[in-house]
Amino acid sequence: MGATIHKLPTSLERGPHNTGEAKCAACKHEWVAVAPTGTVWLDCPKCETCHGLMKGPVYPENAQWTCNCGCYVFVISDTTNILCAVCGTVHGQQFFPEGD
Repeated sequence: MGATIHKLPTSLERGPHNTGEAKCAACKHEWVAVAPTGTVWLDCPKCETCHGLMKGPVYPENAQWTCNCGCYVFVISDTTNILCAVCGTVHGQQFFPEGD
């Protein structure tokens, strides 16, 4: 079977895209995917179903915020606090508007 060639966006005018390792939840096939920012489910190139997901978190390359422990994955708790997903440190409410 021949390789499938996909035409990818060539300029920023077509919008931001993410790239990274992906895995199909149906057939477990793994590949490197490129998709417009905001895409959740990816088309699997092997089983041709829409069950693919990025394997890791998506974060901005140049504006990455990290906890003192080095983790860059955070959880928003009760819409009032930002907590580190690894060590549990509460990083406060600095990203939430005051008085809602």
